[in-house]
Amino acid sequence: MTVQNGPEQPLNLDAWDGYMASKNRTLQTLYENNIDNNIVIAGDTHVNRVSDLTWLDHSPYDSSSGAGAIGVEFGGAAVSSPSSFGENTTVSEANDISKRIVTDSESLHWSEGYYRGYFELHITPEQVRAHFFGMPTTKERNAGEISLANFTVKSGDNHLERNSDNVAGDGVVANGFLKNGEVVQTDMVHDTETGRYYAS
Repeated sequence: MTVQNGPEQPLNLDAWDGYMASKNRTLQTLYENNIDNNIVIAGDTHVNRVSDLTWLDHSPYDSSSGAGAIGVEFGGAAVSSPSSFGENTTVSEANDISKRIVTDSESLHWSEGYYRGYFELHITPEQVRAHFFGMPTTKERNAGEISLANFTVKSGDNHLERNSDNVAGDGVVANGFLKNGEVVQTDMVHDTETGRYYAS
């Protein structure tokens, strides 16, 4: 996260960077004991992010195929807390930051820091499917959600599923930045109370 924190503070001490010994012990245990099908759920960074789980300094990893990963990490934005990209950040500013962060990271595949929201994990014996949603506004109570991105982890693969172009997830996201993928922004909101869709 050097890009976000700047060269004077290249580490984010409120994330894994501040707990490297604990992180290394966890990864060492997973790799040395060949423990697979790992899903890590992260938070408190106030941004959406999806990453292959890797131990980059100790185990080979291929970002285009996911080979060498030991699992997948999903991180979600807070529903009410402001974005760590800035409380009043714009879509364009947040997406620029996401692009720099994803480009700077070998194992991070998607970052999105504008929308407040949540994600769901749908877990079966065959796969884990992650659905990320953003809220159209947090200034007033509402039942709206915007579908931001979807990702799949197949059982035994230990990395994000890629499409035929080696792009993680569905290859298209509604906001943020997806490594080698496409951003197609939408204003369609699903009202979870009525089931109807409307433009935001």
